[in-house]
Amino acid sequence: MDGQAFAQAAARAADGVVDGGIGTRNESPLHAALKLYFEPRRAFHEVPVDGYIVDIKNETGIIEIQTRNFLKLKRKLAALLEHHTVTLVYPVAAVKWVLWIDPDTGEITNRRKSPKRCLPAAAFEELGYIQALLFHPNLRIRIAMLELEEYKYLNGYGESRKCRATRAVRIPLSLLDKISVDTPAQFTQLVPPGLPSCFTAEEFRKAAGISLSAAQAALRILCAAGLAIHTGKQGRRYAYALTGPSADWPVSDQCVIHPSEQVSR
Repeated sequence: MDGQAFAQAAARAADGVVDGGIGTRNESPLHAALKLYFEPRRAFHEVPVDGYIVDIKNETGIIEIQTRNFLKLKRKLAALLEHHTVTLVYPVAAVKWVLWIDPDTGEITNRRKSPKRCLPAAAFEELGYIQALLFHPNLRIRIAMLELEEYKYLNGYGESRKCRATRAVRIPLSLLDKISVDTPAQFTQLVPPGLPSCFTAEEFRKAAGISLSAAQAALRILCAAGLAIHTGKQGRRYAYALTGPSADWPVSDQCVIHPSEQVSR
């Protein structure tokens, strides 16, 4: 991890921002900064490969930066993995500063630090949408733990106008950590600390500070990787325990969420 290189990439991205976007593709500052960090040479950006436009194609292979909506990436990623090594980059806001924009006056409030600090486990919610591809031998995952500023419009519900308000843009400030997941065993890096020896999806959710649907996705992935198993039930809910890595990392379908825990995705 090179924090100085990321700061330089973020500055270059910010210099190119025009009306909330960058360049001809109206790219967000967050996406642009990550792209410049992983490949500073613009000649290797936006390259056609097998009928798709990829973010980066250089000597190491393909690098795709996805800030959200992994479900939309699924078909493209499956096609690229057949013939190429693909590194998938996903940013997580470990530290977030929030600034509010009055849509009527354009006035921006002083920034305030969000009390929510996201852990690496936050990545599980999006990763759950591509679970069938996570153990492909050509896939590499990089989770960028960032400090960033988030600008939001005061156009939501309630007296404060903040409920379900529209996000305007996210501006990256610094790279705090970069987590590499190249093998199933390395998904243990995303497991939150403080779990009891036997736990439910709800207890995983609380420890990770994520939604129940994200916790369920995490447990499906961990079970498929051989890193967690069912140990029985606590009431009507399945209980789980973390395990040591197996020798050959078999992918299995042994992990099934109990009907009482199902949440629509």
